[in-house]
Amino acid sequence: MAGNKNSGRKAYAPTDEEREKVRVLKAGGMSNEAIAEAIGISEPTLSKHFLSDLEVGAAKVRADILMARYRSALGGNVSAQNKMLETAGAAQARDKRAPAPPKLGKKEQQALAAKNVGSKFSPPAPPKLVVSNT
Repeated sequence: MAGNKNSGRKAYAPTDEEREKVRVLKAGGMSNEAIAEAIGISEPTLSKHFLSDLEVGAAKVRADILMARYRSALGGNVSAQNKMLETAGAAQARDKRAPAPPKLGKKEQQALAAKNVGSKFSPPAPPKLVVSNT
């Protein structure tokens, strides 16, 4: 029948299990190509149906793991408590880093460059001497 609308392949519909798998595999550092292969779909299909999972999935997985560790720590798991303290300490150290120096404007960059570069009339650098006292 020429006008049969039911012929052809069914549209792909991702399952919740596949979405979770994509998030975990992305958080694990796998490439989109490898994730698509692991699920059994093409990369374009992966990009079309799992865009959100690919973009923010790794952050969601990390947040879920941190929350699970936190609950375990509150429940008395000493290893989880130590890991939470270690994670919190690393985050505090990142927050206390020295702020980046302010960006210089073009004129300040040119003035600084002029100070650091000698002209053709400046005295030459002294020669490097190699001395051996042995």
